Amino acid sequence: MNKTSKFLIGVTLAGTAVVGSSWAAPADTASAASQSASASASQTAQKNNPYYTAGIDDPAEFHTFFVKLQQAVAKNNKKAVASMVSYPLNVNTGGKTYKFATPARFIAKYDSIMTPEVKKTLGYAIEDDLFVNWKGVSVGDGTLWIGKLDGKLGVYGINK
Repeated sequence: MNKTSKFLIGVTLAGTAVVGSSWAAPADTASAASQSASASASQTAQKNNPYYTAGIDDPAEFHTFFVKLQQAVAKNNKKAVASMVSYPLNVNTGGKTYKFATPARFIAKYDSIMTPEVKKTLGYAIEDDLFVNWKGVSVGDGTLWIGKLDGKLGVYGINK
């Protein structure tokens, strides 16, 4: 046997060892049915919940939060907006990140955080146009980020 043949046999055996286990049939049919049902339930949850990828279980909860946030910002209700923030809030502007650890600090700097541009972006946002990924829900190309942290929905990032 020449070197080329030995090499091809070695590559074939290595490939079979790596790929072969993924082709193996489940140990029993109950296991296969369970895996199939689990995958189906996950796909249904994803289809019915556009915020699934962001770790948000209840789309109605997100909708209520989002509408209240838009209304509070439109009314300039600083206290209500502060209650809808996940602290520490990261505000990114001019290449720097500023952290706001308390509602009182957020309210004190509200006008410099919630600029007219940020307010406009949030005010004109439509839920169907929001971007969702594993980090959360993005409003206006990342101007605001909303996520579920410690079981509570909140704004956790603002980029100006």
